[in-house]
Amino acid sequence: GAVLPGVTVTLSNPGTIGGNQVTVTDARGAYQFPRLVPGRYTVKGELTGFRAAAIENVTVNAQATSRADLTMQVDQVQESVTVSGEAPLLDTTAVLNQTVMTREVLDLLPDTNNVWSIGRLVPAVIQNNIDVGGTGAFQQSTTSVHGSRGGSETNYLIDGMNIGSVSGDGGIQIYYDPFMFEQLNYQTGGVSAETSRGGFVYNMVTQTGTNRLRGSFVVNGTDESLQFSNISSELRQELLRGVPPLALAANPDLQPGSKVLKMYDLGLTVTGPILADKLWFVGTMKRTFLDQLRVGSYNPDGTQFVDDNKMVTYSGKLSYATSTSSQLHYTYLYSNKQRFHRSGNSLTDFYESAATHLQELEGHLNQARWTKTLSPKMVMDVSASNIKNYQPQVPRPEVQPGAIAQFDSLRRSHMVAQEVYEVSRDRRTVAHASVSYFTGRHDLKAGLQWDNGRYFAENFSTSGMRAVFRNGVPDSVNTYNTPVSRTSYVQDTAVFVQDKWSATRRLTVNVGLRVEKFRGWQPEVCQVQTQFVAGQCFAALEDVPDWLDPSPRIGAIYDIYGDGRAAIKVGASRYNIGTATGHIDRVNPVDVTNDTRSWSDANGDRIPQLSELGPSTGFNFGTNNRYADGLKRPYSMEYFVEFDRQIARNTVAAVGFYYRTNERLIGNRNIAIPTSAYTPLQVTERNSGREVTVYNLDPAYRGRFDVLWDNFSELDTAYKGIDLRINKRLSDRWMLSGSASFGRNEGDTFATSDLNNPNFQHRIGAIGMDLPWVLKASGIYEAPYGIMVAGNLQSYAGSPESTTVQVSSNTVTLTQVNQSVQVEPRGETRTPSLTLVDMNVRKIFRGNERTFEPVFEVHNLMNVATVQSRNSVLGPAYGLAANISRGRMLKFGMNVKF
Repeated sequence: GAVLPGVTVTLSNPGTIGGNQVTVTDARGAYQFPRLVPGRYTVKGELTGFRAAAIENVTVNAQATSRADLTMQVDQVQESVTVSGEAPLLDTTAVLNQTVMTREVLDLLPDTNNVWSIGRLVPAVIQNNIDVGGTGAFQQSTTSVHGSRGGSETNYLIDGMNIGSVSGDGGIQIYYDPFMFEQLNYQTGGVSAETSRGGFVYNMVTQTGTNRLRGSFVVNGTDESLQFSNISSELRQELLRGVPPLALAANPDLQPGSKVLKMYDLGLTVTGPILADKLWFVGTMKRTFLDQLRVGSYNPDGTQFVDDNKMVTYSGKLSYATSTSSQLHYTYLYSNKQRFHRSGNSLTDFYESAATHLQELEGHLNQARWTKTLSPKMVMDVSASNIKNYQPQVPRPEVQPGAIAQFDSLRRSHMVAQEVYEVSRDRRTVAHASVSYFTGRHDLKAGLQWDNGRYFAENFSTSGMRAVFRNGVPDSVNTYNTPVSRTSYVQDTAVFVQDKWSATRRLTVNVGLRVEKFRGWQPEVCQVQTQFVAGQCFAALEDVPDWLDPSPRIGAIYDIYGDGRAAIKVGASRYNIGTATGHIDRVNPVDVTNDTRSWSDANGDRIPQLSELGPSTGFNFGTNNRYADGLKRPYSMEYFVEFDRQIARNTVAAVGFYYRTNERLIGNRNIAIPTSAYTPLQVTERNSGREVTVYNLDPAYRGRFDVLWDNFSELDTAYKGIDLRINKRLSDRWMLSGSASFGRNEGDTFATSDLNNPNFQHRIGAIGMDLPWVLKASGIYEAPYGIMVAGNLQSYAGSPESTTVQVSSNTVTLTQVNQSVQVEPRGETRTPSLTLVDMNVRKIFRGNERTFEPVFEVHNLMNVATVQSRNSVLGPAYGLAANISRGRMLKFGMNVKF
């Protein structure tokens, strides 16, 4: 049939902001309704001389084009044809690769209580920890996809706006309530020029109120009586080998455990009108409590470390139809997380309770957005947000002033206290403005983004020292320059243009360009006088860095048959690797730093005295660090080709090849110490019996630092991989999604370690969260009598390990006191592969516009006890499990909707 210009097309979703619009098809018979709130719509076409046609239940998702083709028949009779419609499974207008988790699906699948556990279900996504039934909800997961660099390439957006922190590499601080979102859109490739980073993008789309008052209440929980032990007798013996002698002496009958002592989740959502057809609201509340045993960590009294936490979040949104052509939205979120025994970031270390810190993380988000339809072809968006975070990480009440932190370098055990504590505050203010123009063959969007942040941190120590032991024997002492405090600022300004060009009826080209200027600075700062360092003030740092970078994006989609059922997608994109105040910290004159000194413990009291310490190896202050002239911003290049095919009415399969490089990465050389200053020594390390080559520093170079940071091509990384996906959306009483990913991510595993130091051996290996294969599946089935069954399966290859020996004074006297030496490339050994299965069953009772859903969940159905991390230092504690998957867990809950 021919195309029909001049058709009046009506869009309707009564009671929804922007849900009733009218437009006319152009000369190509095409029409478009931009900036719609996610939901289900009816589209109707009318033209004199033709029978009216309508499609109902067209699903609209954020950042995707939903295709609704109206077929109109010549007919003078005033009749209409109405069919039930669904959003096409293939978006043949964009190369963006995204997985959309709708509210409907999120409410049914197990283990969807936080944005990270939901993200684990996305094809090709790898995270640095495993969450069994919500046990990982209080620690954010580092995420990688197709070889992206975890935190520095992960982007967090709410309604398209950056809500990351300005600290470190710009990760996230606030913990968000998933109930406040209508959809979670996880983007894994082909990201548009609107976004700087191109790794894993969390785009969270908030709910919007309607004219109908609706609400839901969710409660679920478990305790230790609903846990199953997954510790075999062999694993129990291995765990007992890792118990500190003091703890075992206090409790000879100690039984290692991995149980969750208690865990409860409560959530409430209410949405509806304040003024019908004019003003709507959404409000949510969520409270979470979790107490669990930490595997492998014990207290001196023989009790096992308890990781206890609680969190509360509140959110609200107002939506106002200021006119028939404009909308105003305001969103607020408050989050408060408390971890009463927050341990360090290492997953392979062990802690006693006193050697943790008391952490509170409080966050506030304010966000406003105004959308104005200027004409049928032009839409303007203006938005702004402000994020504030406050995070004290302070000593536990039992830690006394003057307490000296202890660390066993072979057992990887932390005792007595943390070496350094921190209190930080950060603020981020963001403003966006964009104009979209739709004409003929082009869907054009251009905009300006401004981002300004401030980060303040103060660090302190109870003693300024950390005593280091070697399998219980005094070895060395680290001394610190604390207390220190600093304030840093960053500003990021970008302009972008993005176009969807319908080159032909079947070929669409996506082309975009982003130009981004990033600048950092720090005011004057002072180092206070301590017993280890002299007091001194330093001038302000300016333009650290001052970068201006283009980021081109291009892709093409070819609709093979012209019916939206089969397409080939290709793309090539350049993304900036994220940075924030962490770039300033490298040259900050008073950032936290330490030295190493030999320790004789002459009086045998296991407490360091200054008279027992050897000479300092020197403090690597920020004043000893500098950036090379002409330093450039690191970036990643992404290339992919993908074939998508709809193989049934609601099922699509895809296969794709992905190649990613990370280039111009920043590393360092201490040019004050050339490689020739090191002498190779063949030694047999005493604790492990391993023969290794260790390089001893010439004493004449002790304490010398002139650290040059620059772009080094030898640090470049590369990923190659293949994804297979199949997705059958929720219809006809069932849903199924499955994927298999295979790949290799290789590069320099030491990254920011001194390139002049030959002790960093076997530099090339598996980097990041490199996993050779990942398998995933999730499904939902609506059985008779209102019974719903849902489940997830996740199967991962083992994580790469770095096997090392710790060469200390009991093996050979070194100028640098002790030296860690990697004995083989990273990834030669891996943790065991892991397969987890989660399921839930619910019975739905309906009546009087309410539903009651008692829910029964089983997590880790197979009760596997896979070791997730372990000690990789050769010696008496080598291979000891630091973390295992939690055992089978039963949870009961109730969902009420009204």
